[in-house]
Amino acid sequence: MFIPYTERDTQLNPTGTNWLQDRIVAFQRQRSPLSYAVRQAVVKFNDQMTDADKKTVVKHFIPWIRIFRQLAANIVTHGDQNGRGMTRAQSIEYLNWVLNALKVDQAQLKRPDVNPEHDRHSYDVWISWAVDTICDWPENLFQGQSTGDGGGNKVDVPKTLYTTPALQQRVEEARVNLKNAIRGLDVGHEIGDALPVMYEEYIPGEDEWFLPYA
Repeated sequence: MFIPYTERDTQLNPTGTNWLQDRIVAFQRQRSPLSYAVRQAVVKFNDQMTDADKKTVVKHFIPWIRIFRQLAANIVTHGDQNGRGMTRAQSIEYLNWVLNALKVDQAQLKRPDVNPEHDRHSYDVWISWAVDTICDWPENLFQGQSTGDGGGNKVDVPKTLYTTPALQQRVEEARVNLKNAIRGLDVGHEIGDALPVMYEEYIPGEDEWFLPYA
């Protein structure tokens, strides 16, 4: 994706207003290819794959589109307790929470050397990396033959899942961790034809990850 910036976009609060408090109401997204760093992370898991399996493309256990749509829904549609989109500041806090909950190795996956709170350019660079990194979280990825994800409607089950204990344990743990980290994410096997975007009512004291946004 190519987005040009002006000089004002790389300045801290050029208009004297706090752009970090602007509320997010829409987004534009183009899926990025898997990075080399992500592919290498998957290879290093050493899931007892055969040589033939190692030559297959890298696949998502919980479909990429489910993860992305739920992140987008949480940020843009119902990010705060009043059912509005998050502010930019809240989106930074939220995505950092998810990254930490998933224990993402941000050095290995090459987090950009920017402060997302400094200017629009830095924010856009960072948030694009953060969303891509969560959607392509290596723990949720694997190599080998699989059942297919049905266009995002099904979990893509490795055909070696029950004969390769290391892989079985890893992707099942990824399923649990993704569900815990991303509010509303459906990690069930099939979800039918409905878009994988869900929302549950915020329950104070029970949903502790749901940050108390002002």
